[in-house]
Amino acid sequence: MTKTIEITTEYITLTQLLKEENIISSGGQAKYYLMDYPVQLNGELENRRGKKLYDHDEVIVAGETYLIALADDAEALIAQAQQTKDARALAAKKTVRDDRIKAQKAAVAKARKEARFAELRKQSRTRAGGFGRSKPGQRGNGPKGPASWNSPR
Repeated sequence: MTKTIEITTEYITLTQLLKEENIISSGGQAKYYLMDYPVQLNGELENRRGKKLYDHDEVIVAGETYLIALADDAEALIAQAQQTKDARALAAKKTVRDDRIKAQKAAVAKARKEARFAELRKQSRTRAGGFGRSKPGQRGNGPKGPASWNSPR
């Protein structure tokens, strides 16, 4: 008995067909199903789960014949899907561009901040390690470290 499968896209994959017809319950099972059971596509054995099935393809699975056919309004749906795909691609390009601009602004802000801190260090005559540290060769404001280091012996 031949069963007609109407599709609303340009193609469907073999896995989608198997799931739609409840031959398998998940896409992960397709690989193992196709290893164990023969599937014929247009008279030839097929074991690729991602194989694209187009209009007028004939698939035989477990003695059942499936004929792939485009739905009546498929042309409009395909055009609508293409418009959606184009809109998403444009949005992705815009996001990438915006991210690049943000990264450039962040780099400029970081450079300004570093220059400002370098100027402050120069004015306060501290070394690059931080504010308040004395330069090498100058005595600090008292002993540093544990008390045992400072006790006379």
